[in-house]
Amino acid sequence: MTRYLVTPEWAGERLDQALAALSGLSRRRARALATEGRVWLNQSSARILSRQVEVGDVVDVIAAAEDLAGPQKPPGSLRVLLADAWLLAVDKPYGMASQPPARRSPGELTVHELALLQLAAREGHRQELLLFHRLDRLTTGVLVLARTHDAARALAAAWEGNQVHKRYLAVVDGDPGPGERLVDAPVGRDLVVPGRFRVTGRGKPAASRVRRLAIAGAFSLVEVRPLTGRTHQVRVHLAHLGTPVAGDTLYGGSDTLPRPFLHAWRLALPHPRDGVAVELKAPVPEDMAGTALGLGLGTFGID
Repeated sequence: MTRYLVTPEWAGERLDQALAALSGLSRRRARALATEGRVWLNQSSARILSRQVEVGDVVDVIAAAEDLAGPQKPPGSLRVLLADAWLLAVDKPYGMASQPPARRSPGELTVHELALLQLAAREGHRQELLLFHRLDRLTTGVLVLARTHDAARALAAAWEGNQVHKRYLAVVDGDPGPGERLVDAPVGRDLVVPGRFRVTGRGKPAASRVRRLAIAGAFSLVEVRPLTGRTHQVRVHLAHLGTPVAGDTLYGGSDTLPRPFLHAWRLALPHPRDGVAVELKAPVPEDMAGTALGLGLGTFGID
């Protein structure tokens, strides 16, 4: 048996077209094998070859005598922080989009797509997986996905009820000052710069707590606790304080560091199964920890 995973480039294609492309067979031969009951889709015999396939579908071909292309190389993997029947929490890497961008490079996968493929490869069939919240490309750390619609509804209620608590770490330009500061400033789209947000009276209410953890020269290490969940909120509020994320040039950050360091470090929420509190933690990326240490901002020995 040869197993193929449906990746984004084949999503939306007919099953026989996708199978031919993945296996190297002609469409005629692919249809013949299906008629003989030797093509399986998500662990069920595939007879309707006109149906469209989705990312994460699993196609198995039982044809020992056929000259089939080998299965694709694994597309990589995400670090799993929690996996059960309700939730999947992963550690999002730098530079990866949470959902499909308007433009993407050939072979580029989103967090959602890679998680689907990772689960499908393990389980042998397509999994239900709902992207519930998002992190920007430049942000690393805890990202939660729902594995059922019931879980998604429970998570939505928790977010609406302010029962979800997030903590970010960031290396910023400048000094926000000692102690903790409350930034209570509405966030809305920047009407001049596409893709940018800003503090504006036309925006939605937004609040964040910012605490300086360390300072060294031109940089500070801060913890941010967003009390609301607006798009780019942490980045906008830090820039509003005059301490943008270093390297975040969209919001005025300097370009002296290898990359922007903004990390979704901890997320606490009631589990959708029973409401029991769950706290998720993504380790600080090695390059972020090394850069902070080199700058004199410490070793992240914090709670």
